[in-house]
Amino acid sequence: MKDEEYMTKFLELLSYVSYLKDEKTKVQRFISGLPSKFNYSIEYDEPWSLEEVIRKLQHCSKQSKCKTESK
Repeated sequence: MKDEEYMTKFLELLSYVSYLKDEKTKVQRFISGLPSKFNYSIEYDEPWSLEEVIRKLQHCSKQSKCKTESK
């Protein structure tokens, strides 16, 4: 699943999970589903909101695409 698809699906399914109210829990769940190449770098920054994690994922994804295109 592509990063954009993962973000969209996660946010869509989040509306059905009423027990996930704590932001830290949402962040941990989101990060746990990421590919390991992004997981570690995003988790290392200790993001405090889901919005911040999504921004970091978009940034990492963009950097990753640039690296693969330059090869």
